[in-house]
Amino acid sequence: MVDTVEAQKNHRVDFTGQKTFTEAELLAPLAEEVRDITEHGTTPARADDLAFYVGSFYRKAGFSQVTVDYEIHGEKVLIKINEGPRSLLRNVTFTGNKAVSTDTLYEYMIGATPDHLAKHPEQYPYTAAEVGAGADRVRGLYLSMGFLKATVEPGKVSLSKDGSRADVNVQITEGPKFTIGEVRFKGDTLFTRDQLVHALVESANGPFAPGIGNAMARNLQSFYKAHGYYQAEVTVEADAEQAVHGKVPITFYIVSKQIFRFGWATVKNETPRPRLHGEFLPKRFAHLRGQTYDPEKLDETFREMLRTGLFDNLRMSLNPVNGDELEIALTASEAKARELGFTLGAGSYEGVQVGIRLGDRDLFGSGRPLTFSADYSQRGLRGEVLFLDPWLFDTRFALRTRLYSEARDEEGYSKQSVGLRVDVTRKAMKHLDLGVFLEGLSGTITDSTIDPTLLGPIDYNLAMIGLTQTTDFRNDPINPGRGFIFTSSFDFGMLDNQPAFTRSIVRFSYYVPVGKTLFALGARVGYISPIVDELPIDVRFFNGGSTTVRSFAERQLGPKDSGNNPLGGDIYTVFNAEYTFPIVGGLQGAVFADAGSLKNKEIRNSPAEVRGSEDMRYAIGLGLRYALPIGPLRIDYGVNPNRRADEDFGAFNFSFGFAF
Repeated sequence: MVDTVEAQKNHRVDFTGQKTFTEAELLAPLAEEVRDITEHGTTPARADDLAFYVGSFYRKAGFSQVTVDYEIHGEKVLIKINEGPRSLLRNVTFTGNKAVSTDTLYEYMIGATPDHLAKHPEQYPYTAAEVGAGADRVRGLYLSMGFLKATVEPGKVSLSKDGSRADVNVQITEGPKFTIGEVRFKGDTLFTRDQLVHALVESANGPFAPGIGNAMARNLQSFYKAHGYYQAEVTVEADAEQAVHGKVPITFYIVSKQIFRFGWATVKNETPRPRLHGEFLPKRFAHLRGQTYDPEKLDETFREMLRTGLFDNLRMSLNPVNGDELEIALTASEAKARELGFTLGAGSYEGVQVGIRLGDRDLFGSGRPLTFSADYSQRGLRGEVLFLDPWLFDTRFALRTRLYSEARDEEGYSKQSVGLRVDVTRKAMKHLDLGVFLEGLSGTITDSTIDPTLLGPIDYNLAMIGLTQTTDFRNDPINPGRGFIFTSSFDFGMLDNQPAFTRSIVRFSYYVPVGKTLFALGARVGYISPIVDELPIDVRFFNGGSTTVRSFAERQLGPKDSGNNPLGGDIYTVFNAEYTFPIVGGLQGAVFADAGSLKNKEIRNSPAEVRGSEDMRYAIGLGLRYALPIGPLRIDYGVNPNRRADEDFGAFNFSFGFAF
């Protein structure tokens, strides 16, 4: 852009008298005016416009006394600049303020404290326009506090002899303060007074500010609509001239009309060659039919459709029909359904990882996604086919089916397995999901350096059935900034057609924002009750690593064999506390403390040598986070404060996503 402007300048525009800015710096914000002269010719009107904008540029930079003139020489324009001194705002004095502190007024006036202005005057060039805008912001503050007759006038501006310093005096006349007086409701007052007052949202005893009555009326109208009165109308009468001793009475006039219920959904598909079945969208909204109109329920279903990724554009409107029904009119434009993607990642345990994804979000026009993925890492190869049906048999139940296969090298052994897991869940309440799952897998330990008496079966078939619940109040499941999540699961396992174990897992995580920082707490507990003498090693719990106790490398906390290979356990605990804070941009720092344990009752009486503590172990450490759409990229180093003779001082852990 600068090169283009420079070329235009060399043909038509020259400057003289400029000292503070280069020609390139002057031309950059004037590209449109210069282009107009270049393309349409030099005229006095265009030259005058150019000179005006040059003057505006200087005045915004603090040159309040700048003068700009021009001369036309054939096709060229010579802009003549007399900069004058650059004035910096050095002091703002407020007079007449009683209800608002000077520090607060400074913040509204210039967006800084008096100390910051004194230390960094170069950041605040004096311009009459900005001083006027600051005075308007101060007056807006007074109006929001109920001072309806307040005046805020930038008084005399004093410039130093050399013009480099500007002192501004702001004269304030606060006037009387108005508050909300008696609140009356007239018309269709179908609810208790307490309910109506609560529906106003704004305080009924607060300051009377411009627009407060209209804001309350909109909130009250929304309250009526949320209770089925779709065509409810609320008007307001609120006049400060009717104030008595500064209290302004407000009267709301309510016309509720009738209660409406949801009717059928209709669809106009604007896609040139639509794939999606015509009944897909009507079926998604069918559960609302006959229910009293509730905008929150409607919005929840609409957003659910947007999250599917099936649509480039989806619009919705409501049309009253049949007296008391609301037709849900949808206009849709389908998105591209098929996708091909590649992934590249790394982790302290998996090493470098590459993958491929093949997906169809609209399988056979049903709106259900099918995805194939394959990932290769230094640990081995994984592949899976995933089918999701969020509306199983067009109900509110959801189906998740995962067919998977893997060949991996774990610490101390290698394995191959193939399995199928089916989950069926139902949203019992807005934040509560309940589910049941079935899983079957066939596994083989292909190579091992672990004593067979500690390894468990090496060729086995597992079948599991279980229950799950998820209570999720987080504001974002990928990058939570507040709220909590509580999950639990219980399952029963069969090993080679024989009852083998029961297993329970509980997790709780809590996120508390503290200004621009975040404090997070987490706790996890798992327990396996064996029924048979030996369980496959992959059924056991492991501890240590980037999401558990971070002073240990992955799987390195807990019982080990004589070769230092982790053996897993049947009881584990993990407790985490972490405080993250911004550094610059998307980069964050973290301070954390972890604690956890891993016990294995099954191998305590084994004749083979078993090492490793089953006691509670700890970690304290520091980390870095970089915010990404898929979750934070994390690097942590945890120190082991009570390390044993055979343990490392600490561990680096590198991964994606939240630790807990």
